[in-house]
Amino acid sequence: MSDRRAVALVLLSAAGFGSSAVFAKAAYASGVNPSTMLALRFVIAAMLLLPLVWLGGWRLPRGRLLAGYMLMGLMYTAQSQGYFNALLYASSGLCAMLLYAYPVLVTILALALGWEKLDRRMLVLMLLAIAGMAVTLGGKLQGQPIGIALALMAAGVYAVYILFGNSLSKNAVIIHPLAACVVILGTAGLANSAIAVWQGVSLPGTATGWLAVAAIALFSTAIAIAAFFAGVAQIGAARASIISTFEPVITMAFGVGMLGEKISGTQLLGGAMVLAAVVLLAYKPAAKPALMPGAQASA
Repeated sequence: MSDRRAVALVLLSAAGFGSSAVFAKAAYASGVNPSTMLALRFVIAAMLLLPLVWLGGWRLPRGRLLAGYMLMGLMYTAQSQGYFNALLYASSGLCAMLLYAYPVLVTILALALGWEKLDRRMLVLMLLAIAGMAVTLGGKLQGQPIGIALALMAAGVYAVYILFGNSLSKNAVIIHPLAACVVILGTAGLANSAIAVWQGVSLPGTATGWLAVAAIALFSTAIAIAAFFAGVAQIGAARASIISTFEPVITMAFGVGMLGEKISGTQLLGGAMVLAAVVLLAYKPAAKPALMPGAQASA
């Protein structure tokens, strides 16, 4: 596989994850609620990836590793609940940009835990990202405070998810990433199903709604994850993570082009500042933990 093809696969992955918010809004319009949509998304995606794991002959995790990846599935449930409920109260572009504060939160938590050392470069980039967030939140927003809070909560949970996953992956070198993803997605599917039953199952009421749910499960989850790991195998996690920073840009583009959402100049400036900081943080391997199985299933 050429580097060009690997980059294209990672961009395909970013397009998949980035388009999930648009598909979710279409599903909501058909009457489905977030928990039901997420239950369908994760159960279908896990079932689609399981045959790939079987054909590849990759062993599913067992014992403590199985428990660890199941815990990650519960974290992913909390993250996805926060993000997709935020879409009920804020624009897809704003939610995606706020979620992408997670690399900065990962760095802050790693510093607090003593896993990273603060240097001048890291400090400047963190201040740039924080300033970008402040500029964005200080501008004219298409979102209610609860939507902003839920999106930021999702970013915080995702940061913990990544740090835990990196710690777990040190003892999981024999587990293929897609095998771990099946456990994570399957657990998230069961957890979201339980929440959906508790809240009340609300299935899509139109064919368009079902197509949107299918698109989230197939394109925005199963294909996105498989494409990402195929690209990582060729160009490495560091380069792939940098390319993946285009995900919120793709979300904003879909939101403007397909949902008619508006983005102010202030939001664009703030988002550009955050993305610049994220790209530069990712460019230095020591400043961004290596990706673990399932890490890029961000939305």
